[in-house]
Amino acid sequence: MHAHTRNNRMLVTLATMAATLGLASAAQAGEAGTMAARHGNVAVDYSDLDLNSAAGNKVLYARLSAAAERACGNAPKVQGLQRQLQYRACYDSALDKAVDKVGSRELQALHATGSSRHVG
Repeated sequence: MHAHTRNNRMLVTLATMAATLGLASAAQAGEAGTMAARHGNVAVDYSDLDLNSAAGNKVLYARLSAAAERACGNAPKVQGLQRQLQYRACYDSALDKAVDKVGSRELQALHATGSSRHVG
């Protein structure tokens, strides 16, 4: 697949996926989920990155991680265990799906190690 087409598809996919996760969280979690729904649309541009390099994949992973945080309403600051668990489930799901959509083996390997996760 052409890199430019793949990048554009990723932008749309992450935004749609994040919105869907936000709505699902809202349905399951009431007030706490509603916070996630308000932050649901996050686009990630990586047209400037070389996904054939380790450095490019690391930068993209950091961008996807930050986008997952924003899509899920950012990590809660001591707001109760249930809210933290909801946030973490949203974050993990958003990041898993975004990494899978990119389709880079190196990015998937980086994600599998969990070395770049900075969840609160």
